[in-house]
Amino acid sequence: MKLSSLEHMPSFALLGPGFGDGQCNLLTDLTDTTSRPQLIYAPFECPGDSPRQLKARDIRPIQIEFEATALDVMPSLRDTGYHKAIERIRAAIAAGDVYQVCYTVRADIPRVSGADLLTLLCQNGVPRFLAWVRLPDSEEFVSASPELFFETRGNLVHAEPMKGTAGQNGALELELSEKDKAELAMITDLLRNDLTPVCQPRSVRVPCARRTIELPYAVQTVSDVTGELAEGMTPLDVLSALHPGGSVTGAPKQAALRMISELEPMPRGAYCGALGLWRGDRSFFSLLIRTAVRTSVGWTYGVGSGVVYDSNADSEYNELQIKLEALGRLSSAPSDCRRISQASRTTRSGTSC
Repeated sequence: MKLSSLEHMPSFALLGPGFGDGQCNLLTDLTDTTSRPQLIYAPFECPGDSPRQLKARDIRPIQIEFEATALDVMPSLRDTGYHKAIERIRAAIAAGDVYQVCYTVRADIPRVSGADLLTLLCQNGVPRFLAWVRLPDSEEFVSASPELFFETRGNLVHAEPMKGTAGQNGALELELSEKDKAELAMITDLLRNDLTPVCQPRSVRVPCARRTIELPYAVQTVSDVTGELAEGMTPLDVLSALHPGGSVTGAPKQAALRMISELEPMPRGAYCGALGLWRGDRSFFSLLIRTAVRTSVGWTYGVGSGVVYDSNADSEYNELQIKLEALGRLSSAPSDCRRISQASRTTRSGTSC
């Protein structure tokens, strides 16, 4: 299916290979529902127990045809006051008010089609949690997220918080970074605590404390947190317990959220929210990072980083630039979902897990 053929659909959700079965799926004719949903969406500011729940008239696997385009996007980063905000966060950490804050800014993208923007984001491989969603009320976003928020299989739950970023050749530097190691450890502990209320007693584990994921434009580190859900718990209960995700808030979560509200000039909306597909006894939720939201004049694309006391404002700013590499120049278009999804495979380094 050509991406451009989706442009005139009133509502749909195109979901990448990470949402279940290793292939892309298209959900069409979305409607809100009060019964068991198929698509679940929670913007960042939305309470975790009140996500938008939708069903589709049709769900089918597809292969995407990316059409060649000469698109050259030059995002404009809204970075005024960035260094001052980082120093305010470090001061709050020094005062003991918070341990870590994920601070984000926006880049403006000129008016382009959703198909062209998604093609751009997929130029070096289909992201694990690719998503192009247009809701019935016309809210629209495109996501190239590599981050699994959580997944469930029967009564088993697995979360994969992501913290720590380096350039393409920075795997060793990232592995040895005590600052990045501490960031991930804090968020892993936060996710473990958030999962505990919806899991059977003493079932929450961290089978892997740190491993590396290689992306076309960066390397990042993740951990694995698992548990056995308590009787009667569903993916909606897990979302309620975890949202918003610890890797995009900080720790302690409520203190970090207060600083985010104070320092960030606009709501995040879809960016840093959650998107899930629930089918049968399985569900898959992505954390909506690397995400662009359509506006009346184009798109806004969010980038951010976790700030701890050891953070350096210049280094954090460099991390933003690395994440903007997902919006590099498009010189040729990939052919289909199956072939290029191999770029989303993960590798392990630095641990035995």
